[in-house]
Amino acid sequence: MSIDRFVADPAGYSKGHIVQFQHQAFPPSQAGMQVVSTMNNWGGQWTAERYDRVAGQFTKFRFRESGLQYFKKGKAVTMPTRVGKGSGALHTVEVSQGAVDLGIRFLPWKADTVTYMRLDPAARTFFTGPINGCSVYLGQVGADWWAFHANRNNAGVHNPAVKAAMTDNVNMRLPVPVRIVHAAIYQRDYNDLGFVCGQVKHGQWQFYVVDMSLVQVGKYAQTVRRLP
Repeated sequence: MSIDRFVADPAGYSKGHIVQFQHQAFPPSQAGMQVVSTMNNWGGQWTAERYDRVAGQFTKFRFRESGLQYFKKGKAVTMPTRVGKGSGALHTVEVSQGAVDLGIRFLPWKADTVTYMRLDPAARTFFTGPINGCSVYLGQVGADWWAFHANRNNAGVHNPAVKAAMTDNVNMRLPVPVRIVHAAIYQRDYNDLGFVCGQVKHGQWQFYVVDMSLVQVGKYAQTVRRLP
């Protein structure tokens, strides 16, 4: 079990292991990324940010070595299970900046923001940050794929129509609007904590939503579904 296997085949790896991304938001520079343009025409309620790589910088992953947590007599206890020591261990992905292109393309999330990016021809795998109510959209312009991650925490409720409207507003302002092909919507395509990933197979992108749920204290279940 290794991070290399997860990067090479995220959908396959996630079918046999419990995987999540670190929950905290972080500056895009941590992933070798930068904001290259912004949109803010909605009275400050939400914004949009386009991301791209910093020249000469790339994204790399590692698994945080920690065990599953459960509660015993009201106190959180961490099982002495190191990552890689069993399919039941909680594999938490930490994102950082690297100097070698491993083909990883990562789209950070930001509160009350549509973050978006183009998947360049050298991309081999794609990942969002964690999703827990967010909507993710994937679309094409010619041969190019684009990804959008819509978050609207300040709306107060999980309203997919709000996030769809946000993404549409951003899309229509692009020089060439993207034709949306796939979507991962909360309570339709996933129900708990997850992420969206993609990988190139036989020259074509395939995208998946990974959904992790707590079955009982200290025990998780995970499903992987290919996006239609």
